[in-house]
Amino acid sequence: MMKIRKKTRRPGTDILAKLFLDKYTTHSRFAESYRTLRTNIHFSFMEKDFRALLVTSAGEKEAKSTTVANLSYTIAQAGKSVLMVDADLRKPVLNQIISSHDSPGLTGLLSNTFATDVRSGSLSQFGVSDLFWLLSFRKKTGVLHLTEEKEQIDTYFLNGELVDVQWLTRPKDRKLATLLVKDNVITKDQAKQALVRKRNTGQKLGFILINMGLVNEEGLAGFITLHMIEGLRTALQFRSGEFSFEKFPESHFDRPSFDPADLKKIYKQVVIGEEEFPYLQKMISAAIVKTGVKNLFILPSGPRPPKPAELLDSNRMSFLLSYLKRRFDALIIDTPPVLPTSDALILAPQTDGVLLMVKAGQVNRELVKKTVEQIRSSQARLVGVVLSQVDVKREGYYKYYHKYYAEYYGEKT
Repeated sequence: MMKIRKKTRRPGTDILAKLFLDKYTTHSRFAESYRTLRTNIHFSFMEKDFRALLVTSAGEKEAKSTTVANLSYTIAQAGKSVLMVDADLRKPVLNQIISSHDSPGLTGLLSNTFATDVRSGSLSQFGVSDLFWLLSFRKKTGVLHLTEEKEQIDTYFLNGELVDVQWLTRPKDRKLATLLVKDNVITKDQAKQALVRKRNTGQKLGFILINMGLVNEEGLAGFITLHMIEGLRTALQFRSGEFSFEKFPESHFDRPSFDPADLKKIYKQVVIGEEEFPYLQKMISAAIVKTGVKNLFILPSGPRPPKPAELLDSNRMSFLLSYLKRRFDALIIDTPPVLPTSDALILAPQTDGVLLMVKAGQVNRELVKKTVEQIRSSQARLVGVVLSQVDVKREGYYKYYHKYYAEYYGEKT
């Protein structure tokens, strides 16, 4: 268990106005305790660096926000880019670090930015990946028309999930029927018959070929998957042109079809190194605020939402955390206490570990035990417990600390 000594407050100053360790001497016990905490966390992950650490407590007023700020500071001092995320949407504290800002905060991003209604516009403003995610966030059903010069691609969404990709201007030698004929899977006459049925019924070619008994599902699966991959890759290369979204009723997708390709899995494979978010990146960057400390940034909580837990337990929040992990060396996330709310438990599995704060002198063993059980039951990793606000002048602490630090730093006792 790590111990953080009690910080003496200066009369007439805001708690967080003097929060960062640059307000304390390098050799101060308060500063040293956080550097030790940083080292202990580093060793707890051994061979790999953590990307996201969640800080919580069992109850209120256990110095978790103070720890988030100063732990973040020490990591930033080590040369890493650090983002403090104020995910305590009920009683935010970290917001006080910055006196004024125009950031919409975490709630603004999740509630407004990620709810942007995409109807039509330029692909230079909205990337294809921007559009895919925004449609997913809003669980839209319909077709997204994409055009760039002579290329046209339609992507279909059902309740926000990508279900089909049609490359309308696909070169003739890359069309499904042509490839099947070329590989002697079907004849030219069979291909013509199937295409006529496709035009008359609106059914997918693969489904028609199977119903005609010309191919089996296993033999067709590879061709369909390749078709989807080629269409997605082509769409993701669009950097200009236009887009428009056309709403469809869910019944539009009720027609029987053969869909062997797992588009969600295919998309993840295709976008590696190619996923760009010109719109979302711009909006997220605008919400992040500089703290005045080198390498250290903060994403404020923003306005208090009516249902914080629902907002945090969303694919919007999962996307944001995933994006921020790629942009910063470390995320330190401040969350509400575990026992009064479920917020911390919702986010914990999406991080590399959880740091639990316990206030010295007010330890209720049963409550702490219950908190630890809940963290572990959420499938999150409990990195350790930090005993905060330890009064080193009590119970023999003062004599030991004074002697130790004086000798270590060469100070006179």
